[in-house]
Amino acid sequence: MTTRRLPCETVSLSIDLNGGRHNLDVSLAYDESNVLREVVFVGRGRIGHGLDPLLHDLGIKLSRIIQGRHPDTGASLL
Repeated sequence: MTTRRLPCETVSLSIDLNGGRHNLDVSLAYDESNVLREVVFVGRGRIGHGLDPLLHDLGIKLSRIIQGRHPDTGASLL
């Protein structure tokens, strides 16, 4: 069984926060019409600094919003 994956690009960025630098990798996935459908923080900074779980949840919620779904429940808003 194959899993359908959306084409994506990964970009790297860094954020200076509280005297530390956090390096992040963000994957942006597009549908067949080249419309952004998902945001995934694949590299989420330093483990144990609170950013990892925050960015994981943020990616899920942003992806749901982009897809026209409620950010918390995933229910369709369309």
